[in-house]
Amino acid sequence: MARFPFGVPNSWYVVAYSDELAPGQVQRLQYFGRDLVAFRGESGEVAVLDGYCPHLGAHLAVGGEVVGDTLRCPFHAWRWDAEGGCAEIPYAKRIPPNLCVESLPVIERNGMVFAWYHAEGKAPDFEIPEVEGWGQDGWLASWLRWEWTIKTHPQEMAENGIDWPHFDTVHGLPVPEDRSCEFRSNSFLWHVGGAKDVSTLGGQTTELTMHGENWGMGFSWLKQSAIYDTVVATGLTPIDGETTHVRMGVIARIGDQDEPGVRAEIRALMDEHAVFASQDLDIWENKKYRVAPSLCEEDGPIADYRRWASQFY
Repeated sequence: MARFPFGVPNSWYVVAYSDELAPGQVQRLQYFGRDLVAFRGESGEVAVLDGYCPHLGAHLAVGGEVVGDTLRCPFHAWRWDAEGGCAEIPYAKRIPPNLCVESLPVIERNGMVFAWYHAEGKAPDFEIPEVEGWGQDGWLASWLRWEWTIKTHPQEMAENGIDWPHFDTVHGLPVPEDRSCEFRSNSFLWHVGGAKDVSTLGGQTTELTMHGENWGMGFSWLKQSAIYDTVVATGLTPIDGETTHVRMGVIARIGDQDEPGVRAEIRALMDEHAVFASQDLDIWENKKYRVAPSLCEEDGPIADYRRWASQFY
Protein backbone atom coordinates (compact mmCIF):
# COMPACT_ATOMS: atom_id res chain seq x y z
CA MET A 1 0.00 0.00 0.00
CA ALA A 2 1.30 3.48 -0.91
CA ARG A 3 2.55 5.60 1.98
CA PHE A 4 1.02 8.72 0.41
CA PRO A 5 -2.47 8.86 -1.15
CA PHE A 6 -1.78 11.94 -3.28
CA GLY A 7 -0.10 11.26 -6.59
CA VAL A 8 1.87 14.14 -8.12
CA PRO A 9 0.39 17.60 -7.32
CA ASN A 10 -0.48 19.99 -10.15
CA SER A 11 2.11 22.74 -9.84
CA TRP A 12 5.24 24.47 -11.11
CA TYR A 13 8.49 22.60 -10.38
CA VAL A 14 12.18 23.45 -10.64
CA VAL A 15 13.78 21.11 -13.19
CA ALA A 16 17.17 22.88 -13.52
CA TYR A 17 19.09 26.01 -12.68
CA SER A 18 19.27 28.26 -15.74
CA ASP A 19 23.06 28.14 -15.93
CA GLU A 20 22.95 24.32 -16.11
CA LEU A 21 21.42 24.47 -19.60
CA ALA A 22 23.49 26.42 -22.11
CA PRO A 23 22.29 27.18 -25.67
CA GLY A 24 22.52 23.99 -27.69
CA GLN A 25 22.57 21.76 -24.62
CA VAL A 26 20.27 18.77 -24.03
CA GLN A 27 19.47 17.34 -20.59
CA ARG A 28 17.69 14.12 -19.62
CA LEU A 29 15.13 14.51 -16.83
CA GLN A 30 13.21 11.95 -14.81
CA TYR A 31 10.34 13.64 -12.99
CA PHE A 32 6.61 13.08 -12.41
CA GLY A 33 7.04 9.34 -12.91
CA ARG A 34 8.16 9.75 -16.52
CA ASP A 35 11.14 10.41 -18.77
CA LEU A 36 11.53 13.95 -20.11
CA VAL A 37 14.05 15.91 -22.16
CA ALA A 38 15.01 19.57 -21.71
CA PHE A 39 16.90 21.60 -24.27
CA ARG A 40 17.83 25.22 -24.86
CA GLY A 41 17.58 26.38 -28.44
CA GLU A 42 20.14 28.61 -30.07
CA SER A 43 17.92 31.67 -29.47
CA GLY A 44 17.96 30.89 -25.73
CA GLU A 45 14.46 29.45 -25.26
CA VAL A 46 14.14 26.40 -23.02
CA ALA A 47 11.76 23.55 -23.80
CA VAL A 48 10.74 20.44 -21.87
CA LEU A 49 9.26 17.59 -23.91
CA ASP A 50 8.25 14.00 -23.35
CA GLY A 51 11.47 12.01 -23.50
CA TYR A 52 10.46 9.57 -26.22
CA CYS A 53 10.06 10.35 -29.91
CA PRO A 54 6.48 9.56 -31.03
CA HIS A 55 7.86 8.12 -34.28
CA LEU A 56 9.54 4.89 -33.15
CA GLY A 57 10.29 5.63 -29.51
CA ALA A 58 13.93 6.72 -29.41
CA HIS A 59 14.91 8.69 -26.30
CA LEU A 60 15.39 12.27 -27.44
CA ALA A 61 17.95 13.04 -24.71
CA VAL A 62 20.25 10.15 -25.67
CA GLY A 63 22.04 11.37 -28.77
CA GLY A 64 19.50 14.07 -29.59
CA GLU A 65 20.97 17.33 -30.90
CA VAL A 66 19.79 20.93 -30.94
CA VAL A 67 19.40 22.38 -34.43
CA GLY A 68 18.41 26.02 -34.32
CA ASP A 69 15.49 26.05 -31.89
CA THR A 70 14.54 22.42 -32.47
CA LEU A 71 15.62 19.06 -31.09
CA ARG A 72 16.68 16.43 -33.63
CA CYS A 73 15.91 12.80 -32.83
CA PRO A 74 19.02 10.56 -32.94
CA PHE A 75 17.14 7.73 -34.70
CA HIS A 76 15.66 9.21 -37.89
CA ALA A 77 16.50 12.94 -37.52
CA TRP A 78 12.91 14.09 -37.07
CA ARG A 79 13.04 17.56 -35.52
CA TRP A 80 10.76 18.84 -32.75
CA ASP A 81 10.20 22.47 -31.76
CA ALA A 82 9.71 23.93 -28.27
CA GLU A 83 5.92 23.49 -28.45
CA GLY A 84 6.30 19.84 -29.45
CA GLY A 85 5.41 20.34 -33.11
CA CYS A 86 7.24 18.44 -35.82
CA ALA A 87 9.45 20.90 -37.71
CA GLU A 88 11.04 18.48 -40.18
CA ILE A 89 11.12 14.90 -41.41
CA PRO A 90 14.19 15.02 -43.68
CA TYR A 91 13.15 12.16 -45.97
CA ALA A 92 9.39 12.85 -46.11
CA LYS A 93 7.52 14.85 -48.74
CA ARG A 94 5.01 16.05 -46.17
CA ILE A 95 4.62 16.02 -42.39
CA PRO A 96 1.56 14.04 -41.25
CA PRO A 97 -1.13 16.26 -39.69
CA ASN A 98 -1.43 16.64 -35.92
CA LEU A 99 2.02 15.14 -35.41
CA CYS A 100 3.49 16.23 -32.07
CA VAL A 101 5.34 15.23 -28.93
CA GLU A 102 3.93 16.37 -25.59
CA SER A 103 5.49 19.57 -24.29
CA LEU A 104 5.27 21.00 -20.78
CA PRO A 105 4.81 24.73 -20.15
CA VAL A 106 8.13 26.28 -19.11
CA ILE A 107 9.17 29.55 -17.49
CA GLU A 108 12.56 30.87 -16.42
CA ARG A 109 12.57 32.95 -13.29
CA ASN A 110 15.03 33.65 -10.46
CA GLY A 111 17.81 31.85 -12.35
CA MET A 112 15.75 28.64 -12.44
CA VAL A 113 13.88 26.64 -15.07
CA PHE A 114 10.34 25.70 -14.00
CA ALA A 115 8.14 23.12 -15.74
CA TRP A 116 4.39 22.92 -15.20
CA TYR A 117 2.86 19.54 -14.38
CA HIS A 118 -0.89 18.88 -14.50
CA ALA A 119 -2.34 15.38 -14.38
CA GLU A 120 -5.02 16.35 -16.93
CA GLY A 121 -2.81 18.55 -19.08
CA LYS A 122 -4.49 21.81 -18.03
CA ALA A 123 -2.70 25.15 -18.43
CA PRO A 124 -0.97 26.90 -15.50
CA ASP A 125 -3.32 28.81 -13.21
CA PHE A 126 -0.78 30.79 -11.18
CA GLU A 127 2.63 32.40 -11.58
CA ILE A 128 5.94 32.00 -9.76
CA PRO A 129 6.98 35.37 -8.29
CA GLU A 130 10.34 37.06 -8.57
CA VAL A 131 12.41 36.39 -5.47
CA GLU A 132 13.61 39.42 -3.52
CA GLY A 133 17.34 39.95 -4.00
CA TRP A 134 17.74 37.88 -7.15
CA GLY A 135 19.57 39.85 -9.85
CA GLN A 136 19.83 42.93 -7.65
CA ASP A 137 22.93 44.97 -6.88
CA GLY A 138 24.55 44.17 -3.55
CA TRP A 139 23.46 40.51 -3.56
CA LEU A 140 25.26 37.33 -4.57
CA ALA A 141 24.91 36.95 -8.33
CA SER A 142 24.34 33.18 -8.35
CA TRP A 143 22.84 30.57 -6.05
CA LEU A 144 24.87 28.64 -3.50
CA ARG A 145 23.45 25.13 -3.90
CA TRP A 146 22.58 21.99 -1.96
CA GLU A 147 20.64 18.96 -3.25
CA TRP A 148 19.02 15.84 -1.82
CA THR A 149 16.91 12.98 -3.17
CA ILE A 150 14.45 11.98 -0.45
CA LYS A 151 11.91 9.17 -0.19
CA THR A 152 8.98 11.38 0.66
CA HIS A 153 6.32 13.59 -0.93
CA PRO A 154 6.41 17.40 -1.43
CA GLN A 155 3.23 17.85 0.61
CA GLU A 156 4.85 16.16 3.60
CA MET A 157 7.95 18.36 3.38
CA ALA A 158 6.06 21.63 3.01
CA GLU A 159 3.91 20.73 6.03
CA ASN A 160 7.05 20.87 8.16
CA GLY A 161 7.26 24.64 7.82
CA ILE A 162 4.12 25.21 9.90
CA ASP A 163 4.55 22.22 12.24
CA TRP A 164 5.69 24.47 15.09
CA PRO A 165 6.28 21.87 17.88
CA HIS A 166 8.74 19.81 15.84
CA PHE A 167 11.12 22.79 15.69
CA ASP A 168 12.01 22.08 19.32
CA THR A 169 11.95 18.27 19.40
CA VAL A 170 13.78 17.68 16.10
CA HIS A 171 15.90 20.81 15.63
CA GLY A 172 16.42 22.04 19.19
CA LEU A 173 14.96 25.46 18.31
CA PRO A 174 12.23 26.58 20.71
CA VAL A 175 9.70 28.48 18.64
CA PRO A 176 8.87 31.98 19.95
CA GLU A 177 5.36 33.27 20.31
CA ASP A 178 5.94 35.65 17.39
CA ARG A 179 4.71 33.34 14.61
CA SER A 180 1.93 33.47 12.06
CA CYS A 181 0.61 31.78 8.93
CA GLU A 182 -1.67 33.07 6.16
CA PHE A 183 -3.21 30.86 3.47
CA ARG A 184 -3.97 32.46 0.11
CA SER A 185 -5.31 31.08 -3.18
CA ASN A 186 -2.15 29.41 -4.56
CA SER A 187 0.33 30.31 -1.85
CA PHE A 188 0.76 30.52 1.89
CA LEU A 189 2.93 32.86 3.94
CA TRP A 190 4.45 32.23 7.33
CA HIS A 191 6.55 34.21 9.76
CA VAL A 192 8.70 33.40 12.78
CA GLY A 193 10.49 36.18 14.66
CA GLY A 194 12.92 36.33 17.53
CA ALA A 195 14.32 32.79 17.35
CA LYS A 196 17.87 32.34 18.61
CA ASP A 197 20.31 31.62 15.78
CA VAL A 198 23.43 30.11 17.33
CA SER A 199 26.23 29.88 14.78
CA THR A 200 29.70 28.50 15.34
CA LEU A 201 30.94 30.90 12.66
CA GLY A 202 32.85 33.40 14.75
CA GLY A 203 30.93 32.33 17.87
CA GLN A 204 28.09 34.68 16.98
CA THR A 205 24.60 34.40 18.42
CA THR A 206 21.91 36.50 16.80
CA GLU A 207 18.17 36.96 16.69
CA LEU A 208 16.81 35.11 13.67
CA THR A 209 13.73 36.38 11.83
CA MET A 210 12.21 34.17 9.11
CA HIS A 211 9.55 35.01 6.54
CA GLY A 212 8.54 32.23 4.16
CA GLU A 213 6.35 31.97 1.09
CA ASN A 214 5.27 28.68 -0.52
CA TRP A 215 3.95 28.81 -4.10
CA GLY A 216 2.04 25.72 -5.13
CA MET A 217 3.49 22.44 -3.95
CA GLY A 218 6.87 22.76 -5.67
CA PHE A 219 8.56 26.04 -4.76
CA SER A 220 9.19 28.14 -1.68
CA TRP A 221 11.46 30.90 -0.57
CA LEU A 222 12.51 31.88 2.92
CA LYS A 223 13.93 35.27 3.87
CA GLN A 224 16.18 35.16 6.94
CA SER A 225 17.67 38.09 8.81
CA ALA A 226 20.59 37.21 11.08
CA ILE A 227 24.34 37.55 10.50
CA TYR A 228 23.50 38.10 6.82
CA ASP A 229 20.20 38.82 5.13
CA THR A 230 19.69 35.66 3.09
CA VAL A 231 17.06 34.18 0.81
CA VAL A 232 16.74 30.40 0.72
CA ALA A 233 14.84 29.16 -2.34
CA THR A 234 13.75 25.53 -2.30
CA GLY A 235 12.44 23.41 -5.15
CA LEU A 236 10.55 20.22 -4.29
CA THR A 237 10.27 18.27 -7.55
CA PRO A 238 8.61 14.83 -7.54
CA ILE A 239 10.60 12.07 -9.22
CA ASP A 240 7.55 9.90 -8.63
CA GLY A 241 4.70 9.78 -6.12
CA GLU A 242 7.00 8.84 -3.24
CA THR A 243 10.39 10.40 -4.11
CA THR A 244 11.34 14.08 -4.20
CA HIS A 245 14.37 15.87 -5.65
CA VAL A 246 15.15 18.80 -3.37
CA ARG A 247 17.18 21.79 -4.54
CA MET A 248 18.11 24.42 -1.97
CA GLY A 249 19.65 27.62 -3.28
CA VAL A 250 20.90 30.54 -1.18
CA ILE A 251 21.72 34.14 -2.01
CA ALA A 252 22.73 36.83 0.49
CA ARG A 253 23.01 40.58 0.71
CA ILE A 254 26.75 41.35 0.59
CA GLY A 255 26.79 45.08 -0.16
CA ASP A 256 30.10 46.12 -1.67
CA GLN A 257 32.09 43.15 -0.28
CA ASP A 258 34.20 41.07 -2.67
CA GLU A 259 31.90 38.30 -3.87
CA PRO A 260 34.45 35.44 -4.24
CA GLY A 261 35.71 36.02 -0.71
CA VAL A 262 32.34 36.32 1.00
CA ARG A 263 30.79 33.34 -0.83
CA ALA A 264 32.94 30.92 1.16
CA GLU A 265 31.92 32.55 4.44
CA ILE A 266 28.24 32.45 3.58
CA ARG A 267 28.48 28.82 2.44
CA ALA A 268 30.07 27.85 5.74
CA LEU A 269 27.28 29.64 7.60
CA MET A 270 24.53 28.07 5.49
CA ASP A 271 26.08 24.59 5.74
CA GLU A 272 25.01 24.72 9.37
CA HIS A 273 21.46 25.60 8.33
CA ALA A 274 21.42 22.81 5.75
CA VAL A 275 21.93 20.42 8.65
CA PHE A 276 18.44 21.36 9.84
CA ALA A 277 16.96 19.84 6.69
CA SER A 278 18.94 16.63 7.14
CA GLN A 279 17.63 16.29 10.71
CA ASP A 280 14.19 15.54 9.29
CA LEU A 281 15.35 12.89 6.79
CA ASP A 282 14.90 9.75 8.88
CA ILE A 283 11.43 10.89 9.93
CA TRP A 284 10.33 11.82 6.40
CA GLU A 285 11.62 8.61 4.83
CA ASN A 286 9.99 6.33 7.40
CA LYS A 287 6.74 8.05 8.34
CA LYS A 288 3.30 7.31 6.91
CA TYR A 289 0.78 10.00 6.01
CA ARG A 290 -2.19 9.97 8.37
CA VAL A 291 -5.32 11.02 6.49
CA ALA A 292 -7.14 11.75 9.77
CA PRO A 293 -4.39 12.55 12.30
CA SER A 294 -4.97 12.96 16.01
CA LEU A 295 -4.16 16.62 16.65
CA CYS A 296 -4.13 18.87 19.71
CA GLU A 297 -4.73 22.63 19.84
CA GLU A 298 -1.01 23.41 19.98
CA ASP A 299 -0.12 21.48 16.81
CA GLY A 300 -0.28 24.57 14.64
CA PRO A 301 -2.25 25.13 11.42
CA ILE A 302 -1.74 21.60 10.04
CA ALA A 303 -5.45 21.06 9.28
CA ASP A 304 -5.65 24.44 7.50
CA TYR A 305 -2.53 23.59 5.51
CA ARG A 306 -4.00 20.28 4.36
CA ARG A 307 -7.21 21.95 3.20
CA TRP A 308 -5.12 24.45 1.24
CA ALA A 309 -2.97 21.67 -0.30
CA SER A 310 -6.01 19.70 -1.51
CA GLN A 311 -6.56 22.20 -4.38
CA PHE A 312 -3.50 20.87 -6.23
CA TYR A 313 -4.99 17.44 -6.94
